[in-house]
This record gives sequence, structure tokens and C-alpha cells, in this order.
Amino acid sequence: MFEPITRNIFRWGTLDGETGVMMYSHLLLKEGKAVLIDPLALPKLNQMIRILGEPAGVIMTCYPHLRGCSIISKQLNIPLFIPDIGSVNEDEKLTNMFIDLYGMKHGIPYNESTKLPFEIKAHVIAGRHEMALQFDDYLIVGDSAYGLNGKLSFYPTGIWPDDDGSRRRATSDALTPIIRKTGATGLLSGHMEDIPSGLQENP
Repeated sequence: MFEPITRNIFRWGTLDGETGVMMYSHLLLKEGKAVLIDPLALPKLNQMIRILGEPAGVIMTCYPHLRGCSIISKQLNIPLFIPDIGSVNEDEKLTNMFIDLYGMKHGIPYNESTKLPFEIKAHVIAGRHEMALQFDDYLIVGDSAYGLNGKLSFYPTGIWPDDDGSRRRATSDALTPIIRKTGATGLLSGHMEDIPSGLQENP
């Protein structure tokens, strides 16, 4: 089930039946404990997690990545950290309805100054309603960026007219300043490929 990225980072995934896109989650290990990032709920997942480390927390990068975050945190009796609504510029009324609907009232809102497990540092990705999480030399993102053939790619932000009148999909490189600031050398993404090294030379 788990694919090793490094000796203390693992991932697992499944195909999204609606979009045909692979979705990935990550498990981080430190001192015998495990933190889950945007975890997908799969059969026997909780037992497999305990083989690697004692579960210590679940962190959501963005609200579209609810996945199994809430139910897994309850089943394992560990804290669930959810992005602070104001920090990621989400609509407060709609997001609170989402939190109520999916049983996430036990979630602990986090922002850039929150002390997260493993000393993970959160960074707001401007304009993306998402947090980038810094763990060791890696940045972890949900939907903002991904690796493709070893290269950093950014998700489109919309359709815009080009100079010649044609339409093109605009992309956001709001992650690039965070990559530079943190000195991160690798990217872990919720979709497509991870980039294990060379991130500073990539953007």
C-alpha cells in the first residue's frame, strides 16, 4: 500500500473515479510517530499506519482535500488540523457549512504561526486557498503544483484571452516564492508525481 519516497516519507494513492486523476496522500515519520497529510481512506489503512509509527496527527492542506481526514482522525483518536478559513481566504459561511456537514468541528484551525506536529511549518499559498507544509527539506501541497516527468508544473487557475485573441489556461506560480524562501529541495503533491530532489533548480 505504501510507496517509500525517503526513509521517513511514504505515500499511497488511488484513482479518482470521476476525474481519472491519481490522488495521493503522504505519511511522515519522526521518532516513531506518524503524521498523515490529506489521507485517503482505504481498507486496512489504519492497521498499516500503526506498523510504521504511532499515529500523531492529520493535516489537511486545503478544504477540497477532505478525503478521509475527518474519519481517520476520529478512528485513530488523533488531532485533525484544518486550514484557518481567513488565512486561506475561504468563504467563512460556506466553509463552516462544509465543516458542519462533514463532521469536522473537532478540527483545529491552523495558520502560519501554529505549532504543528513534527515542527511542520505552514505557508499560505497566495491566491490558491491552500497551505504549503514544510517538513524537513520538502514542501507538501494539495492542488497547487505537481511533478510531471520530473519537472515542476502548476495547476491552472482559469481561462484567459491571449494577446492574439485565443484563449489559454493561466497558471499560478505563487508557490515559487515559498520554494525560494524555504530552500526546499523536494515537493510532495496530492496529485501526479512527487519531486524528490532538485526543486530549487526547477521553477
